[in-house]
Amino acid sequence: MIPRPLYMEKLLDSQNPELVMVLTGVRRSGKSSLLTMLKDCLLQQEVPQSRILEINFEHFQNVGLKEPEAFYKQVKSWLALSENSPSANLYLFIDEVQELADWAKIVNSIRAEFKIDIYVTGSNSRMFSGEHLTYLSGRYIQIDVLPLSFREFLDFKGIVADNTLSFANTDSEEFTDSFNALSLPALSKLYREYVTLGSFPAVVLANSEALAHDILDSLYDSVFTRDILYRGGIRDEAAFLRVARFVLDNLGSQTSSNVIANTLKSSGHPIDAKTVDNYLQLMCNAYLLYQCRRYDIRGREHLRTNGKFYVVDLGLQKRVTPQQGSNRGHVTENLVFLELLRRNYDVSAGVSPRSNAEIDFVAQKPVGEKAYIQVCESVLDPNTYRRELAAFDKLNDGYPRILITKDLEDCSAEGVKHMNLYSFLLGKRIV
Repeated sequence: MIPRPLYMEKLLDSQNPELVMVLTGVRRSGKSSLLTMLKDCLLQQEVPQSRILEINFEHFQNVGLKEPEAFYKQVKSWLALSENSPSANLYLFIDEVQELADWAKIVNSIRAEFKIDIYVTGSNSRMFSGEHLTYLSGRYIQIDVLPLSFREFLDFKGIVADNTLSFANTDSEEFTDSFNALSLPALSKLYREYVTLGSFPAVVLANSEALAHDILDSLYDSVFTRDILYRGGIRDEAAFLRVARFVLDNLGSQTSSNVIANTLKSSGHPIDAKTVDNYLQLMCNAYLLYQCRRYDIRGREHLRTNGKFYVVDLGLQKRVTPQQGSNRGHVTENLVFLELLRRNYDVSAGVSPRSNAEIDFVAQKPVGEKAYIQVCESVLDPNTYRRELAAFDKLNDGYPRILITKDLEDCSAEGVKHMNLYSFLLGKRIV
């Protein structure tokens, strides 16, 4: 097990028998491993093994527990056996909880009836829709688990030591991590691998590229076939894949269900906007896609449009659209968007007060922290530089304006702070 401190700190800091801890995210992003790490941590704190009950619904031995009555009976039996050591807390771990019928009702009942720390994982955001939300509303803490960040990717590759990461012509203070010193070519090579093969832990740890591709194929089957096609009851697989390919070919582009439907219709594949919208929602429910809604900066409200979409893992994107010629700028945007999510920002696509100008991201936190962010591969071309800075025109509310590029030289100007992409991905704060 390779530690993931970002999530472990959240889990350990949020222990509360009054609240259910819910780990959500795309399949194979590391949720089950985090529960194992938490269990190991508890055992090291001398919590008796008998005080921890683990139920993984991906194991065949637990098929019979998918019915609420059987599940409740199993928990009650465990509680009866645990009464001999009343001094230690009780912990219930439930993996892939969406497989349990009426899961929210039964989990909340156990939470209310017994003093137990409950941790569950799930791979579908529909877990919190409709009746489920009624039972758990205000009684859970949700932690979204994404595949590996670039910083974690280097950690999983074993590139960790005491030295500050640095490379030619870059001030070492630009970096806030303790990786081995790397040359820029070495770092760029690792970055390309990260973008090409993706960020799923199992893929990163594969000992050959061929094995990594095999694992990606398996992940594709799990996410697309099991979590989307099967769960969504999709009968026209070809139509769904056309929609998926369109979205994954146009990451970071403003789009809508009507635009997608009209584009496919013009190429001889008739489909209605309502069906497209359903397919998009299913992909978001399975955490394959993340929606970045448009935000009216002047009106301070989200607009009723689809906005932009980003993929949870670029390796999966290439599995679906292997021949696509992805816009490198949008790939970079995708990575910045996911990193902002990891840092608990609410991320929107900004509509600037200046006409016809859009800001890539408006990143906000409930405490009032806010920043405007533009992302570009490079702004060394004067025309590109002017275009990127123009998006910040007429923003006079005092919040930071950040420009993230791969350029090594400092391109800060006119109140806009420039940040190197690698520096940002390795942990440098935007504010």
